[in-house]
Amino acid sequence: MPDITQRLKSSIEAGAADRDLLAEALREITELRKKSDALEEILIVLVRTQLPFDAEENREEAIAHFSERYRNATREASDLLGLNLRSTITRTEPRT
Repeated sequence: MPDITQRLKSSIEAGAADRDLLAEALREITELRKKSDALEEILIVLVRTQLPFDAEENREEAIAHFSERYRNATREASDLLGLNLRSTITRTEPRT
């Protein structure tokens, strides 16, 4: 199935807007907005999660809490980004 943006472009060029196409586009845009909002919330959690070290880089008691919040946020982001699925975007994962 062609990409929704290509289908919309063809519809605009033809001067006809198909009701089903517009409904599909609306669903896709709505889904993307929800994902965008969810990713923004995850980024907020990551930004507000303080490192479990003090100014001298000594470990504090907060390391377990930090670790849990960080793992949860990155797992949620990975799921939203579909990193476990194939994508139309070619991804190159950094080697570690």
